[in-house]
Amino acid sequence: MQLKTLSVAISAAVASLLLAGSAAAQSNVEIYGIADAGMEVINHATTGSNSNLARLSSGNLSGSRLGFRGTEDMGNGLKAVFVLESGIAYDTGAFLQGSRAFGRQAFVGLQGSWGSLLLGRQNSLMLEWMSKYNTMDNATWSSKVHDEAFSDRMDNSVKYIGKFGAVDASAYYSTGYDSTKGGEVAGHSKAGRQLGGGLQYNGGDFRAAVVYDQKNGQTAVLENNTDKHLTFGARYKFGSAEVLGGYLQRKQETVGTADVRTNMSWIGMTYQVTGALQLSGSYYKTDVKNSNKDPSSIITMVKYSLSKRTDLYLINSYAMNKNGSNLGVNGFAKDIVAGENQFGTMAGIRHTF
Repeated sequence: MQLKTLSVAISAAVASLLLAGSAAAQSNVEIYGIADAGMEVINHATTGSNSNLARLSSGNLSGSRLGFRGTEDMGNGLKAVFVLESGIAYDTGAFLQGSRAFGRQAFVGLQGSWGSLLLGRQNSLMLEWMSKYNTMDNATWSSKVHDEAFSDRMDNSVKYIGKFGAVDASAYYSTGYDSTKGGEVAGHSKAGRQLGGGLQYNGGDFRAAVVYDQKNGQTAVLENNTDKHLTFGARYKFGSAEVLGGYLQRKQETVGTADVRTNMSWIGMTYQVTGALQLSGSYYKTDVKNSNKDPSSIITMVKYSLSKRTDLYLINSYAMNKNGSNLGVNGFAKDIVAGENQFGTMAGIRHTF
């Protein structure tokens, strides 16, 4: 009888502890996404008299996506966090980012008063911070047209993010930033390596950031080749207007050949005409050192918010080439005849949920 009573008491105590643990560890999971699609028309997409290209395009203003994110509050200010985010092409229904199921982000980590430590496929600071310092953010036509690093994501990465008053600090390291092309080679730790760090100041109307990013070649043979970016951006808001701009220095080092150095600069402004109507425009220029091929582009946008979650937009872009350079409105060597200027326009709808 005493053993039975003791057994019941122990069972009750264990159940109480389990219930207490469940009550303390509060979890939540959120489903979210963006649906963005429109029509795109560009000229000089090919040679010949009929060189125009018209097509339905996805993710024009913001990359279309479906995501899951969650947190678990474990007490004492400590949380477990995760994100799984798919890039989806609304024109075809296909997965993006190399057909990855969760190609935009896929990470798990811990978060506390000391910051966040995250593991998995993540945004580089070029995407997470620096793309915010141009008027187009990370739209299809934005700073990433001139340098694709503004849209970089990293496989196999560890990232730290800390906030110290008005200053954010972050650093990351990837053992193989693109698992489809190489990296993580035994005996060759530099192969496919990506590392970087930065500081960002959030001062209300004024914000600024500086980021350093470096990639190594993705195979054992190419591991000593490097691609380095040092980028500065700033934005200042006054009344209904905001000015945004930045400067980038890029150095590509290939063993046995001369370095390739590129500077990129941009400046732009947004103006909130009414609560629903926003206008913006930016100028971007790429200066390739020791070359007379220095393309530039102008991008403008009219955005009208039908509601808090649904926008209509009209975006125009004009890419200007010199001496055979091949910048198109969608990037270098993309649907463009080298040496020709190119005009593009896209109109569409974006819905967030």
